[in-house]
Formats: sequence, C-alpha cells, structure tokens
Amino acid sequence: MSLFARQPALNAHRWMGIFLGGLLFLVCLSGTLVVFNQEFERWEQADIPEFNTVSPAAVGSAIDEFVARYPQPTEHYHVVFPSSGIPRLVVENDHKALFATQSGELLESEHFPWSKMLVDMHYYLHLPSTWGLLVVSALGAIICALVVSGFFAHKRIVKDAFKWRRGGTGQPGRIDLHNRFGVWASPFHMMIGITGTYFGLAGILLTVVAQLDTQGDREAVMDKIFTPEPVLEQPLGTPDITKALRRFNAMETGHQPIFLTVHDVGTPQQFIEIYAQVPNQLIYSENYRFDSEGKFLGTGGYENGPWGKKLIYSLYRLHFGDFAGWPVKLLYFVLGLMLTALCVSGMDVWLEKQGRPARLNRLWQGFVWGSVSALAMTAAITLFVELSAYVAFWGLLLLACAMSTAWVNMNRYYWLVISAVSCLVLLMLHMAKYGGQAWSQAGWPVNSLLVAFILWCGWNAYQQRKLDTSNP
Repeated sequence: MSLFARQPALNAHRWMGIFLGGLLFLVCLSGTLVVFNQEFERWEQADIPEFNTVSPAAVGSAIDEFVARYPQPTEHYHVVFPSSGIPRLVVENDHKALFATQSGELLESEHFPWSKMLVDMHYYLHLPSTWGLLVVSALGAIICALVVSGFFAHKRIVKDAFKWRRGGTGQPGRIDLHNRFGVWASPFHMMIGITGTYFGLAGILLTVVAQLDTQGDREAVMDKIFTPEPVLEQPLGTPDITKALRRFNAMETGHQPIFLTVHDVGTPQQFIEIYAQVPNQLIYSENYRFDSEGKFLGTGGYENGPWGKKLIYSLYRLHFGDFAGWPVKLLYFVLGLMLTALCVSGMDVWLEKQGRPARLNRLWQGFVWGSVSALAMTAAITLFVELSAYVAFWGLLLLACAMSTAWVNMNRYYWLVISAVSCLVLLMLHMAKYGGQAWSQAGWPVNSLLVAFILWCGWNAYQQRKLDTSNP
C-alpha cells in the first residue's frame, strides 16, 4: 500500500507526465480536432455537391460507372451514403475514391491530405502503423495511470475542487487549474484512455484470449465478437447493389444506411454488406448482408446481440463522440481541450518548479504553440500545393522549436501573434480558393472556429502585452 502513498504517487505522476508530455500533447490535440474530422473533410473540398438522400438506382449507376472506369483488381468496393455524417455520395475501391452526384454521375476524386495527416497523427503519431498504434495505445494507458496517480498524489483534490488562486507569480493558479481540470473531467479522461488503449492492444488481447479459451485459434475468438462471413458458392458476376438496396428499403428496418461494402470482389464468396445506424443505440451499426444477386442472407446480429458484443462494437463511437450529433461533438471538443490543457499546464508547473530554465522553457513553448501554427500553415499549403502534409507539418514544427530555442526574446506574446496570423492566412486562402462556398454548409463550421480562435489569440496577445509592459 506504500505505493499509493502521496509521495510515490506524486513522483510517478510527475515523471510520467514529464517524459511523455510532448507525445501526450500531440495525441490529445489531434484527438480534440479529430472530433470534427467529417467537418474538416468537407471543408477541404467545399465545392462538392451535397444532398441528404440518394436512390438505389443512382448508387447502382455510380458503382457501374466506377467499375467500368477503374477495372483493376480489388478486394472491395465501397459506397459512403449522404446519411453517414458527410452529406455526399462516395464510391471507391481499395485504391481510388470518387464523389458522385445525386443522380449517380461521377465527379472528382476525394482529396483531403490535411485531414488524413491529422487522423494519422492521432492514430499512429505518424509512425509505421503497427508500432504507432501500439505507442498511442500505450499513451492511452498512461493517461489512465496519470488520472489514478493524480488522485492519490493530491489528497485534497476533491475538497479543493472549486479552488482557484489568482495573482502573485501565477504558479498557484496554474496548479489549481491543472487540478480542477483533472478532477472535473476525470471520467472523460479515463474513458478516453481505456478505449484508446483497447484499439492498439486488441490484437494482443485477442492472442491471450485465444490461448486461454480456444487453444490458440484467433479466428474462433473473432467469430464470437464479430459475425463470421457467410459461406457462399455462386456464379461470378457483377454485384447487384441496386437490388440489394431496394430490398433493404423494403424491409423498413428504421435504420439509416451509412455505407456499403462489397466483399471478396470477383470470387464465389462475393457478398454485399450494408452498414446501417441503429437509433437509440451506441453500436456502430447493424449489418445487413446480401449475395451478389441482392438476395438477403441475414444480419450481423449486433443490435440484439450479447452485451459484450455490443460493447466492443460501440467503442469507436464512444471514443470519438460519434453519436447524438453536434451537442456531443461540442462536449467532446471542450473536454478534449481540457485534456490537452492538462498536458500543457502539467509541464508548465514542473518548469516553474525548476526555475523555468530559459532554453527548455522556450523549447516547450515553441513545441506547443508551434504545433498549432504548423497545423494551420500545413492546411494552408496543402490547399494549393501538392506537398506531403506530413513533411510540411514536421518541417514547420521543427522550425518553430529551433526558432523559439534560439531567439532569447521569444515569449508567449509572439506565439499568440504567430498563431493568430497563421490561422488568418489559412482563412483568407480558403476564402480565396472557394469564394462564397467557404461559408456554405461545408465551410462555415471550420471557418467559424478559425475566426473564434483568431479573436481569442488577439485578445490574449493584447492582455499579455499589457502584462509585459507593466512588468518589464
């Protein structure tokens, strides 16, 4: 029990945060923004036609034209419906994705390099996918450990839940704000940490359970969680997606189709699977399966399945706030900002206790604020230039860290100005590219967020300048 005494818990909390602070910051910042990933994708291509419904015939026509245009071998065809959260029709295979009109005519390719870079940062920290997923999942476990150790390290943390000291050096206020964010949002932080850990460690858990329960048969364990694919013997042919959709609509399930996949294309095992969202349930979807001719085969059994199966199939939506619309997205965004602020304030508190070593302090500020400005400038660059978003982001971030470390006078005021200018440049370039469509249904959510952040940076820069002038 001595491990749970105050000082050991405080030491564990401190050193976990210090050594992993930068990585935790990037994962939390990107995760906060990924809540609006669908909005970012629409914003990057704001001129694509949008609509809420599409007919089975139009979907079938779009797929037929797509297959004729791109006949190269593929294992899957996919259709993303306007009811998926992005009011656009997309048809794709394993190599290419195109938008389509409401009548089924193909348009331009999907192209959202910045959104993809942001998602990959949250999933993998831009590391090779297997190792990146393990690292990010380990960071999820670290978040859980930080929450638990934080409670043990601060014995008055609940009693002082509304305490916030102001004035003086500002250090007591930073400590109080750090503790308050930790207490108020701790259930959210634990949920994010646990579900994030699951995504990367699921493969390891699967192996362990298989060894304990099925003599090492991983497929047998998977079949208990996810419904196995149907065993079919049928003539080779083009999948009749139109007929499958019509039969699905005739079933009147009350479920909204979000996307469709044709599995095992060009084989006797080929089948169509429609993923449909279930009202008033957190599961990702109920899945309806049809053979190549559109004959109904059965469901995945998630809507009325065992609670464990439903729980596993709900983790994605729970982790990313993909349920109940805008109120939950905004709640997740605010709670995500609190978790990101915890990473920053924790490091700030430690730096203050070390006497704020000049270069290390400037490097940390450059990393935090440089990440924000690098994200904005990367988005601005990729709107017009075919440059890797990954190269642009890390190049700009390294430049920001180097500049902040080398320039003695670089402080919070300048970083607020740089962040505001970066976002203003991004906003102006987006408006220049898309004109009035920059404030359409596809563009206004992100651009409104940019305007709010620019104003926030401007106000705080003004306040910081006043403070710096009064305390030379």
